Amino acid sequence: MLRIFTKFKELKIELSRANVFKNSIYVTISKVISSLMNLVFMVYAVNLLSKAENGQFQYYLGFFPVILALAEFGLPSALVKYMAPSTDHPEQVGKLLISSLVLKIYALIILLILGIAFFLFVHENILIIVLLILGGFIASFASYFESILVSFRNYSALAVWNPLPNFIRLCCLIGFSNMGEDAIGYIDILGIYCIAPLYVIGIFFFISYKEKLQWRSNFKDTLLDQKKLAIFNSWSLLASIFAIISDRLEIFFLKYYHGSEAVAEYGTTLQLFSGFVIILSVLNSLIYPKLSRIVDSPEFKGFLIKSILAGSLLALVFSPGFFLGRVIMDLLFKGNYSNSVPIFHLLYPNYMLQLVFAPLGMALFAMGLPRLLSILALLRLVFGIVLDNLLIPEFSTKGAAISLFLGQLVSWLLLVGYFLAYFRNKESN
Repeated sequence: MLRIFTKFKELKIELSRANVFKNSIYVTISKVISSLMNLVFMVYAVNLLSKAENGQFQYYLGFFPVILALAEFGLPSALVKYMAPSTDHPEQVGKLLISSLVLKIYALIILLILGIAFFLFVHENILIIVLLILGGFIASFASYFESILVSFRNYSALAVWNPLPNFIRLCCLIGFSNMGEDAIGYIDILGIYCIAPLYVIGIFFFISYKEKLQWRSNFKDTLLDQKKLAIFNSWSLLASIFAIISDRLEIFFLKYYHGSEAVAEYGTTLQLFSGFVIILSVLNSLIYPKLSRIVDSPEFKGFLIKSILAGSLLALVFSPGFFLGRVIMDLLFKGNYSNSVPIFHLLYPNYMLQLVFAPLGMALFAMGLPRLLSILALLRLVFGIVLDNLLIPEFSTKGAAISLFLGQLVSWLLLVGYFLAYFRNKESN
């Protein structure tokens, strides 16, 4: 117990010395505002739609993170890894920027090919395919620009940038829903969610003027950096895709086994936890850049332990929210989603533990081991498929929530085991 208190005291000193408290206030407030705007958007949208329509909306929205991951091409993590140590070298930053933009164009071409194949063989609505592909590509610039600001540790600009995409989405939804007499449908709302962030991309260049970014490089250097980023990104991309599909897998199996209303109940509850994703993003912004800089130094292990303790402390702070499930569901959805309360209770521990174990995943990226993380994500995906087919047919939405937790638990245990073995082996050598 004394050792734990000592670690918390060291963590406080470390954070104070690194000026993290001040930076985290800026970033956390902006992330909270962004999260609240996203939550308001989702609640407003759900209350505009019938449960069947909401099921369709949640189903198609489940594809969005996968498309977004493909459009990002693993660049956010790779840029922070390679750009954070090079911010004092404008030419190197310029090479990374141009190389990453070229890779994003390759990603768009891949998405367009997949979209055409999906239309030809699955016969899905072409308008929805176009919206999702364009939306994913547009939204990928939000995380792309965020990674640049994180690399330069420009947290004040990051605080301005973070809420903008969700702010414009919410404004457009409120405006269009009150514009005419005709009811707004789920495709209209999906279109607003996908396309609205286009209107804020240009603002980045105004808020990042201090960095004097050089968006130029010679052709030979660009090819070399493309190769370096692509090698790292290929595994980062696989890790992201496997993890995101695992997070959304239950929605697709619920649609298959139980239909749109089950998807609506589960998907709507899942949206309430977007705030925890924002907290994870804040942790990533504050922890990952330093892990990348000290990965070969003796203080790496100590800082990683302190980061896990910080995540544990956050989990303790937010744990009372577990008991507010019914109040939240009734307040936000006017009693229409009371069946979702047990789902809320089953999902809540999963997101608490994500706060605890998130630094381990960041550490693997910082160590240049996205391949290992992608293997862990693949194992989680495989376990998820097996558990979903065992639990969802009989237990429906509750089975989906249990499956999500158990699949995550497997990857967490493997992560802990890996780092215990890694540090033990390092100390013995």
